[in-house]
Amino acid sequence: MRIAPSLVPRAGVALGAVLMAAGLLGGTAAQAADGAPAAGAPAAAAPAVAAAPASDADQTVIRATAGLSRGQSWSSPDGSTVLYQQYDGHVVLYKNNVPIWTAVGTYGLGSYFYVQADGNLTAYDAAWRPLWESRTAGHPGAYLAVQNGGNLAVYYGGTPIWWSNYRPGGGPGPIDPDPECTPTTHQLCP
Repeated sequence: MRIAPSLVPRAGVALGAVLMAAGLLGGTAAQAADGAPAAGAPAAAAPAVAAAPASDADQTVIRATAGLSRGQSWSSPDGSTVLYQQYDGHVVLYKNNVPIWTAVGTYGLGSYFYVQADGNLTAYDAAWRPLWESRTAGHPGAYLAVQNGGNLAVYYGGTPIWWSNYRPGGGPGPIDPDPECTPTTHQLCP
């Protein structure tokens, strides 16, 4: 299994202009000359990648305590789906360079995005205040999957307990991440 390099930083000026116009990319955070996060960001946390219940060709598994800082990303095995902690702090999921989901509340504020040991996905600001969470705490051993089909999913014991865009495998889920959200607006949900 591998983590494909992010497609987003190479998407070009045209995509940047479109994303900026859509409010999904804006401002530039300070960064080192090599494109690394600015000083003061935590050391780059290499995601812990391990075997998943589904084929290695379908998803990249991110285990607990792995995290992203500004400018870092995790990609699906085919590289078409990228979860990117942008330099402006926004946590965005891209499919073929098109934004399809966001962690609402992170734009301009997000500094870190973690798969916590308790199973919760959480985005934090620079002072370590939570900005967004998946509400999946209480599931130690849960892991995040970045899937080729344009989806993020948190699995616990092989069962999806949270997803960004659609329930893996279809059908009703064991929990509804937010009953106020519909499939067409789910990307706008917390």
